[in-house]
Amino acid sequence: MKRLFLTILLLASLYLPGAEKETFHFPLSTFHFPWVGGLNACQFGRMDLDGDGMKDLLVFDRHDNRLLCFLNRGERGALDYQYTSIYDGAFPELSDWVVFADYDGDGREDLFTYSPGWAGIMVYRNVSATGHPAFHQVVAPYLTSFQGGGEVNILATNADYPALTDLDGDGDLDLLTFGVLGTFIEHHRNLSMERYGTRDSLVYERVDLCWGRVGESEENNVMYLDTCLFGYGLKVDPVRHRGATVTVRDLNGDALPDLLLADVDYPGLTLLMNGGDAEKALMVSQTEAFPQQCPVRLPSMPVPFFTDVNNDGVDDLLVSPFDPDPMACKGKESVWLYLNHGTNEIPDFQIYTKSFLQNGMIDLGTGATPVVVDWDGDGLLDVVLGTIGDIENDWGQDGVVETSRKAELSWLRNVGNATEPAFVLQSFPVKTDCAMGLSPAFFDFDNDGLPELLVGTAEGRLRLFAHDGSLLEDDFLHYDKPWSAPCLFDVDQDGWTDLVVGNATGKLSFYRGSGASAPEEAFHWVTDEWGGVDVRDYHTSYYGYSVPTLFSSDEKVWLAVGSESGKLFLFEGLAADGQTVFEEVSDRWPEICEDVPQRVGTRASVAVADLNGDGILEMMAGSFAGGLRLINADIPVVNLAISEFQEDEEVLIFPNPVQSQIHIITKGEGIKTVMVMDAFGRKRLERAVSSKEPVLEVQDLPPGVYLLGLAFDFGLVNRIFLKR
Repeated sequence: MKRLFLTILLLASLYLPGAEKETFHFPLSTFHFPWVGGLNACQFGRMDLDGDGMKDLLVFDRHDNRLLCFLNRGERGALDYQYTSIYDGAFPELSDWVVFADYDGDGREDLFTYSPGWAGIMVYRNVSATGHPAFHQVVAPYLTSFQGGGEVNILATNADYPALTDLDGDGDLDLLTFGVLGTFIEHHRNLSMERYGTRDSLVYERVDLCWGRVGESEENNVMYLDTCLFGYGLKVDPVRHRGATVTVRDLNGDALPDLLLADVDYPGLTLLMNGGDAEKALMVSQTEAFPQQCPVRLPSMPVPFFTDVNNDGVDDLLVSPFDPDPMACKGKESVWLYLNHGTNEIPDFQIYTKSFLQNGMIDLGTGATPVVVDWDGDGLLDVVLGTIGDIENDWGQDGVVETSRKAELSWLRNVGNATEPAFVLQSFPVKTDCAMGLSPAFFDFDNDGLPELLVGTAEGRLRLFAHDGSLLEDDFLHYDKPWSAPCLFDVDQDGWTDLVVGNATGKLSFYRGSGASAPEEAFHWVTDEWGGVDVRDYHTSYYGYSVPTLFSSDEKVWLAVGSESGKLFLFEGLAADGQTVFEEVSDRWPEICEDVPQRVGTRASVAVADLNGDGILEMMAGSFAGGLRLINADIPVVNLAISEFQEDEEVLIFPNPVQSQIHIITKGEGIKTVMVMDAFGRKRLERAVSSKEPVLEVQDLPPGVYLLGLAFDFGLVNRIFLKR
């Protein structure tokens, strides 16, 4: 039954006005793949994963170093992608960036990726059999080029995205990348065809230190045309350049490769047009706003990809941030899709969505910290989500992008039942007014049967809120360690709730519960190094960003700790003192929850609970990417964010959620019939109407999620509403 409602919504969505094959609509407000984990700074490629002859979509998010596979289920002109994790183990470990390109001409895309520690490029050849992806490493630790009298590493940092393309038309893949000084673009020609008559080798020679005769200013992203003066016309600072993306594509149909550049700390793409010839590139003009219709503006350093997303035979445009600093990048609306209404030779890119794929999943922007709690007291487990906070504003200052962030809590409200949960994503009613880094915890301080909210912040304070949203303590316990992450649990099972707080150091603070009714007297500090826990990984960072959670399983209390590195630590042997050192037993996760990944993504966090009453624990893991991964269950999620007319909306309903009356406002002609169906597909209400703005009485409906069907002369419009 828990999937029936999704099926109803999917069928209903087929009748939405404008939902023709060439458009991309997820079923109403239902998340198509809610538990994928969110997206932030992505690179894209195409590859036939399942052997059906259609190119599937690969998405690599550099902030989590995670590759996601989306199977292409669309017909010609349609966008229809299905997430799958079955191929995850087939791919090698990728770091920072990847270029998907078929270098050997066998029709299967190979992998070019950053080589950590070497500032170079590793290469994996695609040796897949039908429906079974497989890769063999052919270049390690780095790709070389003949330059200066010998074979030298082709410089490629984690902050530079190179271009692999056939520049001379001989069939093999040449390479463009910024040189060591970061001002001019080097051209490394592939000599595979010249030497062997085939394109299956990676034999490079640097043939140009200043491809396109273009140089980048050391002070900003201004490009100087027709210059290769190396220090005479341009002042070259060897430490200035910290990152750029290079993309080559003929964008005006003259068969010459034009150039798209983006620079670190800048939000746009610069288009440089090639006015040279087939032998020598020469950039003759530049445009800082691309595409002309709705130019890209994505902090920071966007990288573009040209690929056919909607199966109409022409390449569309995907753009996402590339900056290696995750705090410089936007989390929400960070995957822009432009559909090509022109041709491959003369493209016409029109913005379609700024949250491609993101709008099919839970994606809160930047960071996600889940906590399981029955917030509304209905006996069902909800999930409250903290975030790091998405970018509100960005600006350039002294050549560096500056950003301001604001975080807020979100609520996965359970509107199902004890055995078939169903979540509705909506704003959390308590407004914390915090700038960044919210981590929630809950405890019934006043014993009224409803929990209060204790929230940690990036600045380190703990703030205590009453259930009605009023602020009780602005500086609870005077905690002062940055990125505080509280957890409330009776560790020693003595009947008094204790307090554990994670922080940026990667260690844990412990406060023993006293049972006092006054919040400021309820806890007594014991130690800031509880259990000897330290989740720092110096290969990742000097900080740990510990996020603790405590839970019971098999009559034992366990401690799980999320970390900066993405690992979910597990400890046993807990004690409510400052001397006992806990035993790390992270290899025993399968005893508690099957299929727990070794790493879930940067700034990992976790919640563990039996969400569906089957006696088996489920795990909900968050990360910097802003989404959630649900392990051991599959629970539907509806996005209940309908607050005002969008440009293409025909109908607005309010209030939503509703208690007694729904007001319906339409742009066009009046509604003919109104029908309401419940989550199990049963018709609960139907009546004819003639008013343009009818009011629907729903006070007799029980609480839950409903589908509202509105019949017009031109067809059906559907909306989801929540009855309280």
